[in-house]
Amino acid sequence: MKIRELLAVLNHLEYTKIADVEVTGIKTNSHACTKGDLFIGMPGTRVDGGEFWQSAINAGAVAALISPEAALKHPPKSSDPVIVIENINRLCALVSTAFYGYPGRTLKMVGVTGTNGKTTTTHLIEYFLNQASLSTALFGTLYTRWPGFSQVAAYTTPFAVDLQQRLSEAVNAGCEFGVMEVSSHSLAQDRVFGCAFDVAVFTNLTQDHLDYHKDMEDYFEAKALLFSSDYLQERAIINADDKYGQRLIASFNKLQCWTYSVNDNNADFWMSGLSYQPHGVSGMLHTPKGDVAFNSPLVGQYNLENLLAAVGAVLHLGLDLQLVANAISDFPGVPGRMERVQISDNQDVSVIVDYAHTPDSLENLLKAARPFIPGKMICVFGCGGDRDRTKRPKMGKIAAQLADVAVVTSDNPRTEDPEKILQDVLAGIPDTVQPMVICDRATAIHTAILQAQPGDGILLAGKGHEDYQILGTEKIHFDDREQAREALQERAGDR
Repeated sequence: MKIRELLAVLNHLEYTKIADVEVTGIKTNSHACTKGDLFIGMPGTRVDGGEFWQSAINAGAVAALISPEAALKHPPKSSDPVIVIENINRLCALVSTAFYGYPGRTLKMVGVTGTNGKTTTTHLIEYFLNQASLSTALFGTLYTRWPGFSQVAAYTTPFAVDLQQRLSEAVNAGCEFGVMEVSSHSLAQDRVFGCAFDVAVFTNLTQDHLDYHKDMEDYFEAKALLFSSDYLQERAIINADDKYGQRLIASFNKLQCWTYSVNDNNADFWMSGLSYQPHGVSGMLHTPKGDVAFNSPLVGQYNLENLLAAVGAVLHLGLDLQLVANAISDFPGVPGRMERVQISDNQDVSVIVDYAHTPDSLENLLKAARPFIPGKMICVFGCGGDRDRTKRPKMGKIAAQLADVAVVTSDNPRTEDPEKILQDVLAGIPDTVQPMVICDRATAIHTAILQAQPGDGILLAGKGHEDYQILGTEKIHFDDREQAREALQERAGDR
């Protein structure tokens, strides 16, 4: 593709000297540039990548797009193939979209945003589409995958160049649908600009990422971008039980938006006759396409909300309601989301691993697990370093109120002092509650499982699917599920 064709999407830009130069790739890392690449210097939190335009050109890049700020620090000469542009995040998305042939418009796209529930909801949507023999690509926190391809995800939503490349590969692999977790960061940074979503889903909004967003309103406004005309082409599916969801609903007319609620029969999707068993929930599902009985292996009200959101999305895409209802009972679940760790059928304690790492998700986890634990509920949890400190005492308070035993430990301390993080958590725990405080996470998990009594349940919260721990700037291998299995085997050997 020629430079002029790429720059045509930017409308106001012309660069006649290199208009006919062929671009063979797009890179945002100057060190990765090779002959024929277009380099786009992306602003970062510490440094503007555009400052390295000279390195990219020396490596073979045919041209560089950089911000005015980068140009001020390292001014290009008039003879240099450098184009200085404003709003480089959005223009990077536009150029990437054009280079890869607009794949986010070729696929029928479903975008799911919200604080909690994105991963389970997208997995449910992917599952239902696959049950209807529809080839689907999934983009999310755990991985990017489609039939014949799977890669562990580095980000919930990839950056624009990588995202458009993967979408293009999915199109070339024969996928008809793309199902994507859309993070607030990606919306604020225009990573998904250029994608046209047939369905946009809003799960909920609770405290998280306030290290990045200045406050909850700023956080909500970022999420709400997915429901603007820049992205959403057809129908919104929104949680009517969430106060921020209610604000979004008010901005749509009835033809543009379907609402869902577990119990409110004024919503478009709702449930009745719910019956809770040890391994799931059954009831009646009410939809604009009719009513049908269902049996779900997922536990907790929040998972019923996720189920309603997914059903709403796939019914809008044309799936048959009875097919969907029949498939619900066989949903295999999601790694690290209410995932049971079991080494034998006669295991005398239950162990559940979950990604809950916000006040709301921790509360939901504890409430959802309580009916299925006959003995004491032991919660092992921590809070990440270099992230929102204000949620730490809130999570400590929730664990103290809802768990029988709170075990406070490390999560991903990153560059913060782990002991100081623990003190922030302990500040929310009343003096009347005596938590166990064990900084080393492996020791905390083993202690909780080995000291538990028959019938007790141990909840390992915060890391879920993650198979690493970040200590300082080093990422080491660490998996809650592996640690739990080791402890359960040790426990079984002692019996």
